[in-house]
Amino acid sequence: MARFLVALGAVMAAAHASALQPLEEFLRGARASGADDAEARALHRQAGADAQGALGRALPRLSLRGTYTRNQYETDVDLPAAGGGTPATVTITPKGQLDGSATLDVPLVNLATFAGIAAARTGARAAGIAAAATDLRVQAQVAQDYYQLVANVSLVGSSKRALEVARASLQTAERLHAAGSVPLLDVDRAGGEVERDVQQVAAAELQVALVARALASASGVTPELDREVTLADDLHEEPPLERFQPPDDHLPSLAAAIERRVSAEQLATAQRLALVPSLSASITERGTNATGFSGREFYWQGVVALTWSFDLTTVANIRSQDAAADAARAREQRARLAARDDIHATWRTVATDIARSRSARVQAQVNARAAQLALERYQAGTATQLDLLQAQRDAFAADAGRIQADADLVNARAQLRIAAGVSLLEPRAEVAP
Repeated sequence: MARFLVALGAVMAAAHASALQPLEEFLRGARASGADDAEARALHRQAGADAQGALGRALPRLSLRGTYTRNQYETDVDLPAAGGGTPATVTITPKGQLDGSATLDVPLVNLATFAGIAAARTGARAAGIAAAATDLRVQAQVAQDYYQLVANVSLVGSSKRALEVARASLQTAERLHAAGSVPLLDVDRAGGEVERDVQQVAAAELQVALVARALASASGVTPELDREVTLADDLHEEPPLERFQPPDDHLPSLAAAIERRVSAEQLATAQRLALVPSLSASITERGTNATGFSGREFYWQGVVALTWSFDLTTVANIRSQDAAADAARAREQRARLAARDDIHATWRTVATDIARSRSARVQAQVNARAAQLALERYQAGTATQLDLLQAQRDAFAADAGRIQADADLVNARAQLRIAAGVSLLEPRAEVAP
């Protein structure tokens, strides 16, 4: 992992921008204000609250109740006194009746509820890990947009340079035509090439605007595009693929799937335990001014209850939860394959992009020299204008390919580390559920 972080620092230093903010600023902005990260954090808090609610249902519960009843008639009963004394009057129902009670319910044995608590806690952990996976996914998208924006800004610069070359070629053609060395057709072709390059500049500027807007939407940070950005990479090879294969619990997307599978299995167990009787107890203290024959205003009552129920719904629920657990196992396997495939794909992409970037740099140099040579030969009258135009187009295409290849390489290195579970920022602070 230490080597991952060292290589990650090299990836971060690869993009030097004279005006554009560093990648870290956009990543932090996305973490702070991005909708995906905000939703993931909210779901984590919700899952934590649900886990606390499941625990609360297994803890003792105190309930208080007070009522006032106004009766139309008061009901009294005269009871003869022992030994022939004065009869006693007992009020059965007073006109104004006050009743109050305090009940403490204590679940003693409820295995299904206890298993449900464990499932809810596991679900809360899964939500927290899923939030970390979302953070990595957002980082991957922001990094891709960032490096594509860098490439597009450089492509605008390359397009403008090609436009300047085309305008210089037009001036050369006009001068040679005035001297009688070339026909008017060369001037028209050079003018058409200028307009072609004007369109290329407009198209490149459109791509900059679109990607800059996407990056701003994802991160909440507006890119500063005052000057062209320079990308650099030393074309070093990545460590062997095995170095990028961490344990399952170090890959957030896979770890979240594992926790969800465990939670589903715990829920299946809880559903089966619903067949086991539950034992509970309660004690109630009551107070009333309608004492009746007891003559006592306050008295308590204790209850111990053994409850068991069974119907077809119980069996159906067990089968449903077993199927849900099987589906969770399948999703875990799919997540494992996807995570490992992603690591393999990005590692291979880096290797391919290194070759592409190395070749593209050579191609750009060769075509730039060829374009310069074609211009010199055209000015000397030993080459046709078609040769010049083709050489200049090839030089621009090669330069554009070099720009995109370098951006793809730097982005692929970042995507490889994200796929291996390494954050491009410091680890995200855990939110208490």
